[in-house]
Amino acid sequence: MAAGRHPGPYTVVIVDGDPGTSTLRETVARLAARGAAAGIHLVCLAEAPATTASSPVSAALETAAAGSPAFPHCGAVALLGGDVATVVQVIERAAPPGDRSGSAPPTGGSVVAAVDAVSGAWAERFARALAPLRVADADPTGRSARVAALPRTARLLDELGLARATPASLTARWAEATDPGSRPGGHAVAVLGAGPHGPLAVDLAADGPHLLVEGGPGSGKTELLRSLAASLAAADRPDRLSLVLVDGAAAERGEGLRVCTDLPHVSTYLAASDPVRMRQFAQALGSELKRRAELLGTLDFTAWHERHAPPPQAVSPRRSAEPSSGDLDSPPTGTLRLRPARSGDTAARTVETALPRLVVLVDDYDALVAPALGSTGRPAAGSVVRALEAVARDGERLGIHLVAASGRPDRTEGTEAAERAALRVALEIAPAEAGAQGDGGPAPGRGRLRRPDDEAATPFQAGRVTGRIPRTATLRPTVVPLDWQRMGDPPTRRPVRELGNGPTDLALLASALQRAAQSAGATPAPSLL
Repeated sequence: MAAGRHPGPYTVVIVDGDPGTSTLRETVARLAARGAAAGIHLVCLAEAPATTASSPVSAALETAAAGSPAFPHCGAVALLGGDVATVVQVIERAAPPGDRSGSAPPTGGSVVAAVDAVSGAWAERFARALAPLRVADADPTGRSARVAALPRTARLLDELGLARATPASLTARWAEATDPGSRPGGHAVAVLGAGPHGPLAVDLAADGPHLLVEGGPGSGKTELLRSLAASLAAADRPDRLSLVLVDGAAAERGEGLRVCTDLPHVSTYLAASDPVRMRQFAQALGSELKRRAELLGTLDFTAWHERHAPPPQAVSPRRSAEPSSGDLDSPPTGTLRLRPARSGDTAARTVETALPRLVVLVDDYDALVAPALGSTGRPAAGSVVRALEAVARDGERLGIHLVAASGRPDRTEGTEAAERAALRVALEIAPAEAGAQGDGGPAPGRGRLRRPDDEAATPFQAGRVTGRIPRTATLRPTVVPLDWQRMGDPPTRRPVRELGNGPTDLALLASALQRAAQSAGATPAPSLL
């Protein structure tokens, strides 16, 4: 076959003997002569007498050229012989310019090998097994072009690289967030779960500022919000990143986001069941927006931190603060700390804690926009929605991000939260049998992420954080037999078996985060209420 410089993909055409009509013969001849430039290559089969002393190779080539119009353009010849056609001799040849007889003598070396004869059915199965395979290479963006199949379930700690969550590993991650050259004011990186190229993450500060999750009952949106809260907490210190949790329908659904309150980053939790507390929350959130606006002035969140925050440096654990008559305290660590007036009882703050990045996570936002008749929080739902709409409208400049989940997109369509959400996640409804072990469909949490600049949505499987710690046997290397007929299928992952009586991954992570915050001297932000 003539060599071409086509970058791919390639097409291989097998021509068995004489094509027949003159039109087909001319077409095959043109493909053989010029097809390599377009990635089209031919394998031509032709009948020829066996090579013997009385019938040399040249005679076999002349016979083959007469029977196959593409044969003269082939750059290599394989002569099949032997008593039962089990020996093949591959020789290189090149026809001189203008010579179309196909009788040119071999110009290169030859290789003799034994033929592994197979049936047509076997060859077809083998070809179909190879068809899905692609060459692993890098695309122009620097990411791996290899696309892995999404797992049926995913564990968040595995996607975070925290299979063994320890205070040391968490403080190391927090230190990376303050490295020179990092975004002033910190990041808000949240890992959604397993994507086609590995863990799928979003940065609310760079890609957001807001995220909207849409999915019906059973789609796993509450678990996704829990995972988002946990991954945000693992990304930065609690004095640089604060979380506010709101359960829009906590009275109707079990625990909701309450299980995340052990995370040291969570400053405020609201269950939309007490009208008095809901109105207090709405007022407190509005006051926080006003405080930040007055503190920032004409600057935005990032510019304010660029101006006021000192260069990142290693900070030793804080010592107890001594009384001071000034507004600014200069501790031995060299980190600027803002101290409230002496009459106040609030702990001393660093520049980061004076204005940490704030993420408000709201589950069942549609239940707040259109509360059900008889709901205990219905009288005060409007005030909470207005405060959240103000966050969606003004939060980007003030360093506040909104992550809202809606089970009824038709109710939240047209709201500020939906209009200003640059990041959107659509979750699918998991089949009923997905929760059982086996080869069922994906578990709850299968969805697609759409970014502002992406033409197509990115599929992912949300990482689960409230599952039990897996058995140690599932973390060991596993040998799985692979049938060659299935070698083109996506790789399968061994299902993780959870301990029935062990702590959840969320509890394990929350404990490690609390100890890491204590060792780093990271004081969480005060509650809004």
